[in-house]
Amino acid sequence: MIVALLLALAASDAAVLARQDRFLDLLRTYPERPPAETFRQVAELIDEGPFAERDRAEFWIASARLAAGDREGARQWFARLSRDYPGSVWEERSWLGLGDAALQERDYGAALSHYARAQGASDEAVRELGRISERQARVLRFRQRIAWLCGAAALCIGAFFAVSALRKGARPWPLPAEARIVLPVLCVLALLSTRIDPAPRAAVLQLCGGGALLALLSGMRLASVKPRGGRRALHAALALAALACIGFVALYQSDLIGMVQETFRTGPD
Repeated sequence: MIVALLLALAASDAAVLARQDRFLDLLRTYPERPPAETFRQVAELIDEGPFAERDRAEFWIASARLAAGDREGARQWFARLSRDYPGSVWEERSWLGLGDAALQERDYGAALSHYARAQGASDEAVRELGRISERQARVLRFRQRIAWLCGAAALCIGAFFAVSALRKGARPWPLPAEARIVLPVLCVLALLSTRIDPAPRAAVLQLCGGGALLALLSGMRLASVKPRGGRRALHAALALAALACIGFVALYQSDLIGMVQETFRTGPD
């Protein structure tokens, strides 16, 4: 009986060591196979039973899924890690991963909540990363709020131009003189944007679309209301402000604000 028990324990220990070695091998050979295949094999390994770095394995698969853009899958694995190994250093690191997932979705309130939790972790590295990530999240939330305000301001100015023009019986056709001048330029810019990267292209297309609509509404109001002197200057100032707001929203939607700030700070390459 004792011998059988000892043999069973030895076999169990060997299986644990084998799973640990298999996990490390999967990490080393990760680039050699499709990510989904590695996810499957690591998940099967975790389900087989315990091994030395099983908590790390659960954290790894969650982080890898997050890096691959599978935020829902990452959250499921982070939640499993929290259930299986509460209080572990890998659970504490999962709070950073959950914050990053929320950050990618621009849910800055949730991201700040996760980062605040990370700042109370026992691991100093996790606490420091939590502080750094919190500062980044606050900057991004500020930009989001500015983008909302800019979008609202542009809509209000556009609505003002439209209402003022329509009250005077204006119609969009024939095109106002301002629109006939601006629209061809914007069309050329939109066509040229097909040669650049997707994020700048999206910003250019949004700016061209918003600028075209603004030029049409502005031209309609100028043609129908015919403001003079200070009122004409005010109209021009509102149009420029709306265009600037549209530009900021386009940059925000394309995640280019940081790049533009860095370009102004260091200059173009």
